[in-house]
Amino acid sequence: MLRRFLIGFIILFLGFSVLPQAQKAEASTISKKQLIIVNKKINKLAFYENGKLVKTYRVATGRTSRLTPEGTFYIREKIKNRPYYKHNIPGGDPRNPLGKRWMGLSKQENGGYPYAIHGNANESSIGKYISGGCIRMHNNEVIELFKKVNIGAKVVITTSKKSFNQLAAPYYKNIDISAPTFSYVSPVSDKSNEVSGITEKGATVTVKIGSKKIIKKADSKGKFKVTIGKQTAGKKIYLSAKDPSGNISKTKIVDVKDKTAPVVSGVNNNAFYNKDVKITFNEGTATLNRKAIKSGYVAKAAGKRTLVVTDKAKNKTTVVFTIDKTAPVIKGVSNNAFYNRDVTIVFNEGTATLNRKAIKSGYVAKAAGKRTLVVTDAAGNKKKIVFTIDKTAPVVTGVSNGTFNMDVTIS
Repeated sequence: MLRRFLIGFIILFLGFSVLPQAQKAEASTISKKQLIIVNKKINKLAFYENGKLVKTYRVATGRTSRLTPEGTFYIREKIKNRPYYKHNIPGGDPRNPLGKRWMGLSKQENGGYPYAIHGNANESSIGKYISGGCIRMHNNEVIELFKKVNIGAKVVITTSKKSFNQLAAPYYKNIDISAPTFSYVSPVSDKSNEVSGITEKGATVTVKIGSKKIIKKADSKGKFKVTIGKQTAGKKIYLSAKDPSGNISKTKIVDVKDKTAPVVSGVNNNAFYNKDVKITFNEGTATLNRKAIKSGYVAKAAGKRTLVVTDKAKNKTTVVFTIDKTAPVIKGVSNNAFYNRDVTIVFNEGTATLNRKAIKSGYVAKAAGKRTLVVTDAAGNKKKIVFTIDKTAPVVTGVSNGTFNMDVTIS
């Protein structure tokens, strides 16, 4: 009998001595499953469960770096609509600075909780350094987090440049901390409408052009294609990728290449060989064949010539032009005919009406006499004509006594 009593007592004693350890082990297990990280450098909170990032939230922290303490804490208490005892504001009151949910933090798993993660009556304060030490959240978001977080969950508060996954890595095995990369990005030119490439499968690709952002998700093989519209040569396109674990790649910069051939103007006849001629193309205005132009060279022989213009990007345009050495041929200028509206001047390039101002006004010279007309064609060839404006009425002879015979001549 005594022996049975002693055995029972020993079993009961061992049970009581093991119980606290079991509770502590249970709390530790919960801590390993759930993890909250608050990074004061960016004022954001990340919630992890079973080694996976569930969601991130914007928060507000202490007015100074010391007010929100850093280190490892635990969720020790969860209260809905906690009263604000300091000013006797009841829970659920819109004025309550603790908001609609309150999760007390403790430095130890079974310690007190001077700080908390809670909602807030001033939604505009979220994201700022403004609190007396607690971590504030939007009311709708703290309600969401409150439902998911268990008592005993570990909370890490820090100020760091590291990503949330890098901060969470010591607490979970095999957590993904590798940022995605771009194994391939297609070249982009001023004739392209899209940029494509390959990155980590399922990653979200962000393409930034100036102030514009375009977001596209890579497929199961990591391939992506983003429509960007035509861009000007020399413009920079910035690409980044964020994988499902929240890791962000380094920015990939793509320069828009020039694939547009130069547009050439100002080359006609032998104009290219004159000193002051300029060739205009898409990079701006430049004088080409500088050596020939500076030397004042003019081609001696008439005929066709070929000009090849190459821009800075080595795009080429070929222009065929003619060197003209033939002076213009002029017709229709006699007496005062040049001053009549319907007179046209014909020369070897075609038909053109010269001295348009005089012709349109219907001007006829008032004074008789010689005039000189100088016509210059597009190639600089000139033709000079001297003509007479005649104001003298004709002298009629051979008409007398009312006789007008067919044989009469008029001079």
